[in-house]
Amino acid sequence: MAKADDIYKELVTDVLENGERDRDQKVRTVWADGSPAYTRSLICKQVRFDNSEVPILTTKRVAWRSAIHEMLWFYVQRTSNCGYLDRHNVKLWKEWTNEDNNIGKAYGYQLGKPIRIGGRLTNQVHNLIEQLIHSPASRRHVISLWDIDELDEMELYPCVWNNQWLVKQGKLHLIVSARSNDIGLGHPLNIFQYYVLQRMIAQVTGYELGSLTFNINDAHIYERHMEPLRTQLERAPYPAPELWINPEIKRFDDFTIDDFRLVGYQYHPSVKMEIAI
Repeated sequence: MAKADDIYKELVTDVLENGERDRDQKVRTVWADGSPAYTRSLICKQVRFDNSEVPILTTKRVAWRSAIHEMLWFYVQRTSNCGYLDRHNVKLWKEWTNEDNNIGKAYGYQLGKPIRIGGRLTNQVHNLIEQLIHSPASRRHVISLWDIDELDEMELYPCVWNNQWLVKQGKLHLIVSARSNDIGLGHPLNIFQYYVLQRMIAQVTGYELGSLTFNINDAHIYERHMEPLRTQLERAPYPAPELWINPEIKRFDDFTIDDFRLVGYQYHPSVKMEIAI
């Protein structure tokens, strides 16, 4: 059975049983009806995958194409304009899209804006790939989406805000840092999409796939998600599927959604949960 489901069940159970409530605080997030979206949360949780199989849940359907589209929007399109999502009917960012149909200077904007390194202009993604190829032993392979000078110009502060890449014995390892992670809705998408990103970067740099580690500073479950998650945890997992990525793609910016297929994905029905805004 899928390892990702076991890891997820352990995380959810830990938060439900040991998490601290925040009803004593004035929380930022609200439900669509305007009431406060309270949570139960744990500080500093870590989940780790050896990547021997695809880390996607089978105890519910994960919208894997939307997850890949969001990642392509960030890392390949490198824009905050939501036109790409609209063209592919991806609704993930509708609650945070402004009147100009973008999310401000967040996520893809930070990855696409020019930076000057060694006297030349590049961007964070291209610099990462170049440095992984030419300086694999470096411990400075870091991408950051947190620009403190531009936070007020973002529709939503980055939740998954930082990632670091390490090459050890020919394997490419990825450590992802999240300041805040919605375990019910966001977390399953985030884990899968960063696995996909890791596969893409490994393919264009020529390294074998290493481990994926996800560090979560505030791992929380919204109160209205608790019962749906308890129901989900009672389901028996299916075997993990396989992810096919077009082996002909050698240049990172050439990846499109057509270069991915999730083969043999068996899953239980979707679990309906409200979005906290």
